[in-house]
Amino acid sequence: MRSMACTCGRIIGCSGRKTPVLKGLHGDELVYPSDGTPASEVDGTREDEAAVPARVVGRRAATSHVLTYAAGQLVVTEAVVRVLGLRLPWRARLAGAVINFGTHWIIDRRRFLLWLAKRVNHKDTFIAYATVMRKPDTEPDASGPGTALYDLDQRLHKALGIVAAAVAARLAVPGSRRRVRGAWC
Repeated sequence: MRSMACTCGRIIGCSGRKTPVLKGLHGDELVYPSDGTPASEVDGTREDEAAVPARVVGRRAATSHVLTYAAGQLVVTEAVVRVLGLRLPWRARLAGAVINFGTHWIIDRRRFLLWLAKRVNHKDTFIAYATVMRKPDTEPDASGPGTALYDLDQRLHKALGIVAAAVAARLAVPGSRRRVRGAWC
């Protein structure tokens, strides 16, 4: 199953490669790493690259995408912290980053997202029918902007981003300054 990108891959650029398109590839089917084309659909072989299992291409693409996204986000976070003069401990930043980037990789590989959609109100049927026809006389696109899979992907990224921010904020407040239950402000 081929899977398209979430917007974060398009904003950051993912090292100029097609990682947003390839990050959801799974299975043992041999594909070419540069574009994800199945080896069975290519006449002959490509001289410049060898076909590898789709799962390998998908994992590499997801890892590249998340690392590029993480680097950009960490640079912006550091810049904001310094410009605003905030005292945000490194352990708070690290905890938020680990939650954000780890879950980002899991969501972008799509299996967990599809599993979750199937368990919650049978949204897998919604994913199957909420597709987009990008060009006339082509197959509908099941992922990418305007599709159900894309919307679920973005909502889960945002929800987990809030969780990561909450954990970072909790760790940023020193233990002695935390409010005690039942105490007046």
